[in-house]
Amino acid sequence: MDRLRPFCLSWLLLALSALFSAFSPAWSAPASSNEDPDWTLVSDRNDIQVYMKHRDESRLKTFRGITRFTLNDEYSLVALLNDYPSFPKWLHFVDSAEEFGRTSPLDRQLRFTTQLPWPLADREAVLRAKVTQTLNTEQESVMITLINQPDALPPNNNYIRFPEMTGLLGFTRLGNHEVEMTYELILDPGGYIPAWIANILLRDAPYFTLERLRRIVNKPEYQNHYYDYIDLHGPGRPADASPQAAPGP
Repeated sequence: MDRLRPFCLSWLLLALSALFSAFSPAWSAPASSNEDPDWTLVSDRNDIQVYMKHRDESRLKTFRGITRFTLNDEYSLVALLNDYPSFPKWLHFVDSAEEFGRTSPLDRQLRFTTQLPWPLADREAVLRAKVTQTLNTEQESVMITLINQPDALPPNNNYIRFPEMTGLLGFTRLGNHEVEMTYELILDPGGYIPAWIANILLRDAPYFTLERLRRIVNKPEYQNHYYDYIDLHGPGRPADASPQAAPGP
């Protein structure tokens, strides 16, 4: 029986990868030469492009999703990001999210839990989320950088903690209320998950996250808000509100 266990586990992982591949877009040709050659375009559907980059020092790949859409109320994105119970509705693979500390509204400590398909064990991430805003003649953007802090909380025996997880989520203004939204993710799930399985699971995360976010952010409950700790555009911003100094890196 012991000799059969590795075979059974391998068969389950192979079946799992086939299942995910069936619901994933087909791999496509490399990105055109006028783009960063380190990134390869792996899917392009519903106005969402997903790129992949392999880092020499890592067994895993980095995935980046990019989409453009109209965002009439930029503060709606802040309202959505303050609504932690809503995170599982748009952040792919996330089962719960909570804030457990902050230096300021633009520098917070967060914990995420993730439910993975059987037979994979559930994971958790402990992160620092730091907001930076760039306002100059060349670019107007807001980015949230996710920084791994696996030792910021005591171990939880119910979850395997991600040994590595970094990413970013944010937008750049294009004009006429149009923005380009980016979601980038690199993580090591830890435990017994082969790199090729992890890469299959990660591959769709940017697509589904951006596809859901651009729909949910327009819900009525996220409109007409104002937050004085960040300088954004929106109908909820008071006419007499003074511009804020752009938070630095």
